Amino acid sequence: MAGTRKTAVAVVLAAVALTATACNDSGGDGKNAAPAAPTTAAAAPTTAAPSSATSSAASTPTKVNPASFLEQVTQKTGAAKSAKIDEVIAIGQITMKGKGAVSWADGLQGDITMDLSDSPLGKVLAPVTGGTTAPYRYTKDSMYMRLGGDAVQALGGRHWLHYSKADMAKASGGSTDQLKSADPVQGVRTLIATGKVTEVGQETVNGKPATHYTGELSANDIAGATGTGLTQEQLDQVKENLTTAGITSETIDVWVDADKLVVKRTEQADTKVGAMKATVTYSDYGTPVTTTAPDPSDTVELSELAALDKGATG
Repeated sequence: MAGTRKTAVAVVLAAVALTATACNDSGGDGKNAAPAAPTTAAAAPTTAAPSSATSSAASTPTKVNPASFLEQVTQKTGAAKSAKIDEVIAIGQITMKGKGAVSWADGLQGDITMDLSDSPLGKVLAPVTGGTTAPYRYTKDSMYMRLGGDAVQALGGRHWLHYSKADMAKASGGSTDQLKSADPVQGVRTLIATGKVTEVGQETVNGKPATHYTGELSANDIAGATGTGLTQEQLDQVKENLTTAGITSETIDVWVDADKLVVKRTEQADTKVGAMKATVTYSDYGTPVTTTAPDPSDTVELSELAALDKGATG
């Protein structure tokens, strides 16, 4: 029994470091995801109607600056408060596919199941989760990973491993934004922060028209970013994530539908561990999300896990 417990605990500890880094959607990244249809079939508007003082049959609509339009997108998307997500995160040799629903009304909350069958990480996690999928539960300030297989028996029948913000920061080299990885508003604000937003044009996302915007972000761009809707603390965190991951620049793309809702977002960069690309699609805005934290009696803290590992080793 001691040997089984030692093996299970060691694998869980290894999985903590790997998954906390890989789930970061902006540096290892976030965080923060099969495609679903966008909310509308019409293309996103890029013009504004002329004022009554200048309106006439011959007048030409004034084109909206891409950054200004995306600010409207953050307001509309933020007000929607929740959505279903579908994501694919590839970092070096690790590929994870996630599916679930999240709310960003009061911090990021929701349930996402990661499919690790196409990644070496799946083999690491199998003794911990009982398979190649890893269910995650997000609450306002924590993340929980569902345990299975040998790990449950080794940990006294408990089923959830608790990650606090401090736990995730330690495991991922200082980053604490895994909890924001699936938030479409955060992604758009980061794009605005590049200061170099470009409208690519009309494209099709999941069979529906959408407008594509792109921008390239560097640490220097973050250092000089102002008026982007991100606080200085958030800007500092993004810059730190880039530096920690060895990223000198990151390309961010978003696709927006006619309702000014984000239907797709990608982030791409070269990192210390290889090329990174994270793709998240959003659908069913306003979907109910009722995630709650697992009962404390059914959770395991990382500190306790480390103690069990030490005891099994001794």
